[in-house]
Amino acid sequence: MSDGRLRVQGIGPLRAYVDGEEIEIGPPKQRAAFAVLALCAGTTVSRGELIERVWGEAAPATAAGSLHTYVSGLRRALGPAKDALVSDRAGYCLRLDRTMFDAIRAKDLADRARAARSTPNAPAAYERALETWTVGTLCTGVPGPFVALARDRFAELRLQLLIEYAEITGPRGLPDVISRLLLEVPAHPFDERLRTVLMRALHGSGRTADALAQYENLRSGLAAELGISPSLAIQEVYAEILADERRRAGEPPPGTPPPGEPVRPAQLPSDNDAFVGRTAELLTVMQCAGGVTEPRRRIVGIVGVGGIGKTALAVRAGHLLRDQYPDGQIYLNLRGFDPSHAALTPDAALHQLLTSVGARHIPSGREDRIVLWRSLVADKRMLLVLDNAKSDDQIEDLLPGGSTCFVIVTSRNRLSRLVVRHAARRIQLGALNDQESLSLLTTAIGEDRVRAEPESAHRLMALCDRSPFALQIAAERVVSTRGTRIGDLVGQLEDVRQRLDGLQLDDDPLCSVRGVLSWSFAALSDDAAWAFRLLGVFPGASVTRYIASALFGVPVERAEILLGKLSALCLLEQENDRFTLHDLTRVYAAELSGDLEPGERREALSRVLSWYRVTLSGWSGNGMFLRGTPVEPPHSDVPPVVFHGQQDCLRWCEAERPNIVALVRAAQREGQHGAAWHLACLVFDYFYVAGQPLEWLELLRVAMRSAEAAGNHVARAILFNHRGVAYSRLGQNEIAVRQLNRGLELLDHPDDWRYRISLLGNLASTMREAKEYEAARGPAREALVLARREGIDYYLAATHDVLCELNAETGRWEEAMRDGLPGLEYARRSRSRILEANLLINIGLAQHGLGRQGAAEESFGEALRISRDVGDLYHEGLALFGLARASARGGVAEHGAGAEVVADLARRALAPLEQLHAEEAVEVRAFLAALEV
Repeated sequence: MSDGRLRVQGIGPLRAYVDGEEIEIGPPKQRAAFAVLALCAGTTVSRGELIERVWGEAAPATAAGSLHTYVSGLRRALGPAKDALVSDRAGYCLRLDRTMFDAIRAKDLADRARAARSTPNAPAAYERALETWTVGTLCTGVPGPFVALARDRFAELRLQLLIEYAEITGPRGLPDVISRLLLEVPAHPFDERLRTVLMRALHGSGRTADALAQYENLRSGLAAELGISPSLAIQEVYAEILADERRRAGEPPPGTPPPGEPVRPAQLPSDNDAFVGRTAELLTVMQCAGGVTEPRRRIVGIVGVGGIGKTALAVRAGHLLRDQYPDGQIYLNLRGFDPSHAALTPDAALHQLLTSVGARHIPSGREDRIVLWRSLVADKRMLLVLDNAKSDDQIEDLLPGGSTCFVIVTSRNRLSRLVVRHAARRIQLGALNDQESLSLLTTAIGEDRVRAEPESAHRLMALCDRSPFALQIAAERVVSTRGTRIGDLVGQLEDVRQRLDGLQLDDDPLCSVRGVLSWSFAALSDDAAWAFRLLGVFPGASVTRYIASALFGVPVERAEILLGKLSALCLLEQENDRFTLHDLTRVYAAELSGDLEPGERREALSRVLSWYRVTLSGWSGNGMFLRGTPVEPPHSDVPPVVFHGQQDCLRWCEAERPNIVALVRAAQREGQHGAAWHLACLVFDYFYVAGQPLEWLELLRVAMRSAEAAGNHVARAILFNHRGVAYSRLGQNEIAVRQLNRGLELLDHPDDWRYRISLLGNLASTMREAKEYEAARGPAREALVLARREGIDYYLAATHDVLCELNAETGRWEEAMRDGLPGLEYARRSRSRILEANLLINIGLAQHGLGRQGAAEESFGEALRISRDVGDLYHEGLALFGLARASARGGVAEHGAGAEVVADLARRALAPLEQLHAEEAVEVRAFLAALEV
């Protein structure tokens, strides 16, 4: 009897076996899906993640439907083992024993070998691990970006295991190891660790000429392909081998200058072992340095906020470029942002430069020094690193006059004049990426400790803003304090009030993130410093010039100038029209905002809240259920954003969502309760289509606290209404009904009748979704009566829509049309595209029920176009499902090609509905299952 035991082979071609018999996995994309699930065995992969891992970022619109087909195909192929492939709302999971997948088994053996590296059993453990790679690479021929990345990682793991094996075996395994290392060189021509261990092995076995040839091959290859030199580390290995040979031959040490010859400057600081990443930036520096036969001025400015790694990048580049500049390398710290020393004046800097190149008589005047400096280096091929420059003024007189020298400048200033007047190439350094940050932590803390606390390590990266300096301080705090775990430090840093305290070393006040930022702040003019403090009042991460204008209380043009001053010192990062503060910079600004008067802080927050409310209130379709609401009308002296339609407003809300959520929280916290609940209500339309009900409910919870604190019963009713809609979108209809009824109970005053319209309409819609059709008709009709009494197009459209959908779903097609058509006219007059799309879908359902297939398809098609224009995934899914059902009933599905069209429409409908976790996805899946039968 079959027990459904699944085994997977991934090293080489991808194969799967059930009870020892190979199964046919299927076409390429199906194989890719299976490979992803196998590589993630035991972990649930969401549908969105699986699509991205199989198709990549440019996945077609049909990917979700195709994925459903492939998963069904895999279950059929697995046969007795089909229960190993589990699916639920969260995604898919392949339950596979680690020992039954050779790729995972190989990874486990590699981990065991590395764990045993310092033990006598290490060689045997490495041999066992390497034996698993007997043939081929991982999942040969399987497509998809995830598998390609995994293939590269496994290949890298195999190479690193071989290198480590060579390092621990030493002379004991030389003949075999050397041959295996030589086989790897063609596939990894620029891997310096491979070359290093190979050179040592060749030299140790008496093949010194071959070892030197390996270095020469690497050097010439790097020069030809990348225009760079080998790293300092491998150059030192090369020098050691040469020195060893010279000692054997009795020759004097190389580089000993003849008597009387000046020493060539070689002033670069030591390279930082913790340097990680920056590959693109490093390549840019190398390319700017150019070839030795192309003389031209070469200047690179590396700019960025303090602690971001400018000096480390400049020094690493300097070491890589040493061979291209044989006349020497000069390093000069200009101390532009040094708290313990005054910035170096151009006169003093010129004195140091002249001393570095051996000038015996240094003139006293600056102009004479400039002339002498440029004369002495006119024909030299020299590298000059000017570190920590304060401004362009400090640099210009230090630039060589010729074009044979290469200059690297680092600064927190953007060095705009250097770019404009001297054609310098500016490299803006940002935060490290996740992989680079993890690599830095692993190097500083240790691989075992990071691997033992992966979640804490990733959280530490985020709390340190992925800043190299902050990460190194954090790592030192973990390593230097006995018994400290990564999670312990994370717990301290989670408290934003202690974060900057936690990112400093107790015995060295200069090793402090707060200190580094303070040096930049000290360089600001008074007005820019005041603006920076006010940015600490704003709870969001980025601002535009209009937001800054409201926050600062100055005209837009003045705000833009102030933002420019902060951006010039890299305290802000500009991208298009937005200015962003990195997380640690924002924490520091918030600290400094405490220096402002309490009234000034409150007024600044109030101004920016008012600007957001004026902007959102300006969109006529965005005031749902808010007309006449007892809240003080907002006012702003700053021009609001003007929207040209509902889609413009929704796209703006998507960009501003983090700021809006943060502002509601800040307003509630600071007691500005009217602004808090009002702003939360104004983003109803956005959250209605955005598919983020949990975040929406959390925002409404905060807003409700403000409405309760303000004692505003109408505001509470509005918020109960919005909460009812959010719970309904989650499919939690019972909770939604309770929320809506609580809102109606609050509206017991004679003047509250107009506020009941939306609550009654949403109550009717929720009851319809719960299949309580007759119970829904009462509130739906009452809502329509009140809407006619109010006479506002938006409410008339919404209430007609509720009745249209209720009648369409219960098969009362003619009644649905009688309610839907006038509702559609009201929706268009109110300019609510969301309501218009929903009405078109309901009208399409009625037309479909009446047998008017052409009209139904036209209604669904127009709803689809509107939904895509607005970015409304929910109604896009419903419109596509309507088209699928209309096509099926119209006879399209009666033959093979037509059936595929219907299935494709249904699959395309399923994708956005599943993404939003909408309950209608269940109906679409049932429709697809019926098609397959």
